[in-house]
Amino acid sequence: MLRVSVVLVCAALALTAGLQLALGRPFGWWPVAVEAVLVGVLVAFERGRYRPAVTPGRGTWRATGERFRDPVSGELVEVFADQQTGLRDYRPAR
Repeated sequence: MLRVSVVLVCAALALTAGLQLALGRPFGWWPVAVEAVLVGVLVAFERGRYRPAVTPGRGTWRATGERFRDPVSGELVEVFADQQTGLRDYRPAR
């Protein structure tokens, strides 16, 4: 939901920049356009930032028996835990 809101704000900023340019205000549009592009790039790259890099082949990964439907993708997800580190990994259920 937050991602959709941020994308809508980017679209509004881009529309405002276009309107400033169309009205003939040559210096009023570029700060808004820069903000729209910057926020758009940040949103595009934030997705992978919060997911830890997990190597499924290493460690002592075992299924915990937990399964749930991912609210974002709608996929059935199975939970695995590394017995040594306590890390958890969420993998598509088979």
